[in-house]
Amino acid sequence: MPTQNHLIKAPFDPSPYADMVEELLNKMTVAEKVGQINLECVDDFEGLTEWNLGSPAEEGSIMDKLRRGCVGAVICRGFEKNTKLQQIAVKESRLGIPLLFGYDVIHGHRTIFPIPLGTASTWDPSILEKTEEFAAKEAYSDGINWVFAPMIDLCRDPRWGRVAEGAGEDPLLASLIAQAKVKGFQTVNPDTGYPYVAAGFKHYCGYGLSEGGRDYDACSINEQTLMMDYMKPYAAAVDAGAMNAMSSFNVLNGEVVTASRYYLTEILREKFGFGGFVVSDYGSVAELIEHRVAGDLKDAASIAITAGVDMDMASGTYLDHCEALYKDDSRFAEAIDEAVRRILSVKFALGLFEHPYNEEHPEFTASSESIELAREVARKSAVLLENKNGTLPLDKSKKYLLLGQLADSLRNMIGTWALCSPELPHHTVKGAMEEGNYSFVYHVGYPMDESEWDADLRASQFDEVLSLADECDGVIFVCGEPESWSGECSGSATLEIPGIQTELLRKLKEKGHRVTSVLMCGRAVACREISELSDALLLAWHNGSEGGAAVCDCIFGDCNPSGRLPITFPYHVGQIPIHHALLSSGRPRERYGRYRNCTAEPLYPFGYGLSYSEIRYNGAVIDNPTLSADDTLRVRVEIENLSDIPVCETVQAYFKDNVSSVPTPERKLCGFAKAELAPHSKVEVALLIPASRFALMTRDLREIVESGEFTLFIGHDSTCKLSLPFTIE
Repeated sequence: MPTQNHLIKAPFDPSPYADMVEELLNKMTVAEKVGQINLECVDDFEGLTEWNLGSPAEEGSIMDKLRRGCVGAVICRGFEKNTKLQQIAVKESRLGIPLLFGYDVIHGHRTIFPIPLGTASTWDPSILEKTEEFAAKEAYSDGINWVFAPMIDLCRDPRWGRVAEGAGEDPLLASLIAQAKVKGFQTVNPDTGYPYVAAGFKHYCGYGLSEGGRDYDACSINEQTLMMDYMKPYAAAVDAGAMNAMSSFNVLNGEVVTASRYYLTEILREKFGFGGFVVSDYGSVAELIEHRVAGDLKDAASIAITAGVDMDMASGTYLDHCEALYKDDSRFAEAIDEAVRRILSVKFALGLFEHPYNEEHPEFTASSESIELAREVARKSAVLLENKNGTLPLDKSKKYLLLGQLADSLRNMIGTWALCSPELPHHTVKGAMEEGNYSFVYHVGYPMDESEWDADLRASQFDEVLSLADECDGVIFVCGEPESWSGECSGSATLEIPGIQTELLRKLKEKGHRVTSVLMCGRAVACREISELSDALLLAWHNGSEGGAAVCDCIFGDCNPSGRLPITFPYHVGQIPIHHALLSSGRPRERYGRYRNCTAEPLYPFGYGLSYSEIRYNGAVIDNPTLSADDTLRVRVEIENLSDIPVCETVQAYFKDNVSSVPTPERKLCGFAKAELAPHSKVEVALLIPASRFALMTRDLREIVESGEFTLFIGHDSTCKLSLPFTIE
């Protein structure tokens, strides 16, 4: 019987290291303590190749700072570089305290997996734990012992560029993925007995609520929804044992998070039980001046350190001002001492005092196993959105026109925040079709920048495309947006695919051509016209270094698409925010919630995804329809594969609290399980759903499970109709 993931609870515990930490703390000068809370950036984020240690005698150089114990951590990658830096810190500083080496490892390090929003489409936390284990090993071999990942901000506004880096809109799915990723990153190195890297979840907190989809902007939401939904993935990462958290840039409900003792101490530490250390986001301590909550850098340092920011990333504010603060006021001295304790505890937990130097493992980098996993995850991330008249899978014996600039662009296929992809023989869709000996011709079809083609060039290029299409049995149209359109500081006021692509597709359909569209993107897009004009539509996302091969596997039938949407696809950008867990309205949305000029329904709902198989839900039974608030609902669902093709089905469960003391969603995800079905077979799927998932958040921020009647919905996506009643006593 298929198994199901459940949340775990094992937060990082610094107490085993307390005596060693205290012994070391007592030996430290104030300057050395301040050094531990200082994170230096050595590499630049653009080229990632410049390397300048500075002259050994040069005051203020990184070597000088290391020798004086003025650096606790460094943003840098490269085995030789980091080994040299570590040697200076360990052998040439007074106390020999080892360094943390941090780096962004968002969806793989050298082997690049699909963007996180794409991998969330697998609805398979277990496979994402594996991806992060491979990423941790590759990062470790590259001199890194701390990753600024996973990014787990819940987001229901796809205009925000960083939606690409998270797990979508649902707190349960995002929480399970957050825990799996933390566990994967903190996989234990059998050679040392300590984790390869420390996981640093980000961006705590509420960053995905950025107003208007504008990065770094203010965030506002009622505290009930914040605590019930948006805080859940962070709490889950804490429970999974994450050693680090990164504070976010934003203002949340009137407080700058970098300056908020409420969010960083009262909630993160006291309520969630976080035992690791908090690092600021890049430069955000100094940015308190721009927020106008600090008058100068010394003021910014005092506010951030007492709020609970233990380490300053790259601004130099702590290094320049915390020594004076330490001597000025015992409150600051206590806060700095506590920050140093937390950082040293993580260094002990990573085994850095015993094993300060990483080991270089060439076999970890882009291994055959990691490359195969990247291909498997890219296949499982693909979501089949349309398949009219059984267009897919395509006949391998036929000849196709492969169309689109994105079909032959490795950089765009890989996606945002892929900082270290190696120059290996990864294939685009075009390259994969060449390697697979498919019969096809290729045409670039469109420019990513429409200004590159004037009207005459556009007409001639379109004529070439239509002429080539006449010679082929079908068209594979790879469309979407470049990777630079998503990620940090890449918000979008519109979610439509560039008009030139739609225009080209329209001309192909006017000529009667059969078109399979492959959509590459980093967010939920408003792709209504692409959907209507395509005979088949496969959402590939920006799908990593093995994405081209995975696309071919899907469209030619070597695998059966099984991805499900982790975020709602809007019909139009004007519908945002739109998601599956909207609160009930006093007047039914289907009748009164419409727009004058647009449907109120999404283009594709949360949880949606087709396959090449026909799946039937034969029924469901709740074994214990009456249960207590600390019990587990036990549900059995029979599903049947009516086709000749094996399939993986994601059985989804949603609930509604029929009568509650505060407004609650019309339906909300409460459980899911994946089941493999052979052709023409049946399987019974067990869903074990803790009653705690039926909780609500009271106005005074207490999470409780109320007694009363509930409705459970079971099926293929968030619009499922099969329903069962149950009661909580």
